[in-house]
Amino acid sequence: MRHTILIAAALALALALSAAACTPAAAPPPDAPAPSSTPAEASAARRTWESRRPAAYAYTLEISCFCVHRGAYAVEVRDGRITSARDAATGAPARESQVEWLLTVDALFEAMRMASSAGTPVRAVFDPAQGYPTEVEIGMLANDSGTLYRITHLRAL
Repeated sequence: MRHTILIAAALALALALSAAACTPAAAPPPDAPAPSSTPAEASAARRTWESRRPAAYAYTLEISCFCVHRGAYAVEVRDGRITSARDAATGAPARESQVEWLLTVDALFEAMRMASSAGTPVRAVFDPAQGYPTEVEIGMLANDSGTLYRITHLRAL
Protein backbone atom coordinates (compact mmCIF):
# COMPACT_ATOMS: atom_id res chain seq x y z
CA MET A 1 0.00 0.00 0.00
CA ARG A 2 2.77 2.43 0.98
CA HIS A 3 4.58 1.65 -2.31
CA THR A 4 1.42 2.52 -4.30
CA ILE A 5 1.04 5.85 -2.47
CA LEU A 6 4.69 6.75 -3.16
CA ILE A 7 4.31 5.93 -6.86
CA ALA A 8 1.09 7.98 -7.08
CA ALA A 9 2.77 10.94 -5.33
CA ALA A 10 5.79 10.73 -7.64
CA LEU A 11 3.55 10.66 -10.71
CA ALA A 12 1.53 13.63 -9.43
CA LEU A 13 4.75 15.58 -8.82
CA ALA A 14 6.11 14.73 -12.28
CA LEU A 15 2.85 15.83 -13.89
CA ALA A 16 2.82 19.10 -11.93
CA LEU A 17 6.45 19.87 -12.86
CA SER A 18 5.80 19.06 -16.52
CA ALA A 19 2.78 21.35 -16.61
CA ALA A 20 4.72 24.16 -14.95
CA ALA A 21 7.62 23.84 -17.41
CA CYS A 22 5.41 24.18 -20.47
CA THR A 23 4.28 27.76 -20.81
CA PRO A 24 1.73 27.97 -23.59
CA ALA A 25 2.38 30.60 -26.24
CA ALA A 26 0.10 33.58 -26.06
CA ALA A 27 -2.60 33.69 -28.70
CA PRO A 28 -1.84 36.11 -31.55
CA PRO A 29 -3.88 39.31 -31.63
CA PRO A 30 -7.09 39.09 -33.68
CA ASP A 31 -5.68 41.41 -36.36
CA ALA A 32 -2.39 39.48 -36.71
CA PRO A 33 -1.49 38.37 -40.23
CA ALA A 34 -2.00 34.73 -41.12
CA PRO A 35 1.09 32.55 -40.77
CA SER A 36 3.07 31.99 -43.92
CA SER A 37 5.79 29.44 -44.22
CA THR A 38 6.38 28.67 -47.87
CA PRO A 39 9.99 28.95 -49.02
CA ALA A 40 8.96 31.54 -51.63
CA GLU A 41 7.33 33.76 -48.99
CA ALA A 42 10.33 33.42 -46.69
CA SER A 43 12.70 34.27 -49.57
CA ALA A 44 10.64 37.34 -50.50
CA ALA A 45 10.57 38.50 -46.86
CA ARG A 46 14.32 37.95 -46.56
CA ARG A 47 14.99 40.05 -49.67
CA THR A 48 12.82 42.82 -48.20
CA TRP A 49 14.73 42.62 -44.91
CA GLU A 50 18.11 42.66 -46.66
CA SER A 51 17.16 45.77 -48.63
CA ARG A 52 15.87 47.61 -45.53
CA ARG A 53 18.01 46.19 -42.72
CA PRO A 54 19.62 48.90 -40.59
CA ALA A 55 23.34 48.60 -39.84
CA ALA A 56 22.46 48.63 -36.14
CA TYR A 57 19.13 47.65 -34.62
CA ALA A 58 17.49 46.56 -31.38
CA TYR A 59 14.52 44.31 -30.68
CA THR A 60 12.89 42.15 -28.06
CA LEU A 61 13.32 38.44 -28.72
CA GLU A 62 11.02 36.04 -26.90
CA ILE A 63 11.95 32.36 -27.01
CA SER A 64 9.35 29.78 -26.03
CA CYS A 65 10.42 26.16 -25.83
CA PHE A 66 10.86 23.23 -23.50
CA CYS A 67 14.43 24.38 -22.83
CA VAL A 68 16.63 26.32 -20.43
CA HIS A 69 17.12 29.36 -22.67
CA ARG A 70 13.44 30.32 -22.93
CA GLY A 71 12.61 33.88 -21.95
CA ALA A 72 12.46 37.41 -23.29
CA TYR A 73 15.63 39.30 -24.17
CA ALA A 74 16.39 42.89 -25.17
CA VAL A 75 18.91 42.43 -27.98
CA GLU A 76 21.13 44.91 -29.83
CA VAL A 77 22.83 44.07 -33.11
CA ARG A 78 25.62 46.02 -34.79
CA ASP A 79 27.30 45.00 -38.02
CA GLY A 80 25.47 41.66 -37.99
CA ARG A 81 26.60 40.65 -34.49
CA ILE A 82 24.82 40.68 -31.14
CA THR A 83 26.53 43.36 -29.06
CA SER A 84 24.14 43.41 -26.10
CA ALA A 85 21.65 40.96 -24.63
CA ARG A 86 19.67 41.65 -21.49
CA ASP A 87 16.75 40.11 -19.68
CA ALA A 88 13.81 42.07 -21.10
CA ALA A 89 12.00 42.19 -17.75
CA THR A 90 14.84 43.09 -15.39
CA GLY A 91 17.49 44.65 -17.62
CA ALA A 92 20.11 42.32 -16.15
CA PRO A 93 22.73 41.09 -18.62
CA ALA A 94 21.82 37.72 -20.13
CA ARG A 95 24.03 34.83 -19.04
CA GLU A 96 26.56 33.62 -21.63
CA SER A 97 24.76 30.25 -21.73
CA GLN A 98 21.62 32.14 -22.83
CA VAL A 99 23.33 34.50 -25.28
CA GLU A 100 24.67 31.62 -27.35
CA TRP A 101 21.05 30.69 -28.21
CA LEU A 102 19.98 34.20 -29.25
CA LEU A 103 19.67 34.94 -32.95
CA THR A 104 20.03 38.02 -35.08
CA VAL A 105 17.31 38.48 -37.69
CA ASP A 106 19.69 37.18 -40.37
CA ALA A 107 20.56 34.13 -38.25
CA LEU A 108 16.85 33.44 -37.70
CA PHE A 109 16.25 33.52 -41.47
CA GLU A 110 19.15 31.09 -41.89
CA ALA A 111 17.81 28.79 -39.15
CA MET A 112 14.45 28.76 -40.95
CA ARG A 113 16.12 27.90 -44.27
CA MET A 114 18.21 25.11 -42.78
CA ALA A 115 15.27 23.60 -40.87
CA SER A 116 13.05 23.69 -43.95
CA SER A 117 15.79 22.10 -46.07
CA ALA A 118 16.08 19.30 -43.48
CA GLY A 119 12.32 18.67 -43.60
CA THR A 120 11.59 20.24 -40.21
CA PRO A 121 8.27 22.10 -40.07
CA VAL A 122 8.65 25.89 -40.15
CA ARG A 123 5.81 28.34 -39.60
CA ALA A 124 6.45 32.07 -39.86
CA VAL A 125 4.81 35.49 -39.93
CA PHE A 126 6.70 38.42 -41.44
CA ASP A 127 6.53 42.16 -40.92
CA PRO A 128 4.94 43.42 -44.15
CA ALA A 129 6.97 46.65 -44.28
CA GLN A 130 10.46 45.52 -43.20
CA GLY A 131 10.34 41.80 -43.97
CA TYR A 132 11.77 40.52 -40.69
CA PRO A 133 10.05 37.52 -39.07
CA THR A 134 7.79 38.58 -36.22
CA GLU A 135 7.02 35.00 -35.24
CA VAL A 136 8.76 31.77 -36.20
CA GLU A 137 8.04 28.25 -35.01
CA ILE A 138 10.72 25.73 -35.94
CA GLY A 139 9.65 22.19 -35.19
CA MET A 140 6.46 21.63 -33.25
CA LEU A 141 6.15 23.44 -29.94
CA ALA A 142 2.89 21.59 -29.26
CA ASN A 143 4.77 18.31 -28.74
CA ASP A 144 7.81 19.86 -27.00
CA SER A 145 10.05 19.39 -30.03
CA GLY A 146 10.11 22.94 -31.33
CA THR A 147 11.04 26.50 -30.57
CA LEU A 148 8.92 29.59 -31.01
CA TYR A 149 10.69 32.90 -31.61
CA ARG A 150 8.87 36.24 -31.42
CA ILE A 151 10.48 39.51 -32.44
CA THR A 152 8.84 42.72 -31.23
CA HIS A 153 9.81 46.38 -30.92
CA LEU A 154 12.43 46.21 -33.69
CA ARG A 155 13.97 49.64 -34.28
CA ALA A 156 17.07 51.15 -35.82
CA LEU A 157 19.77 52.38 -33.44
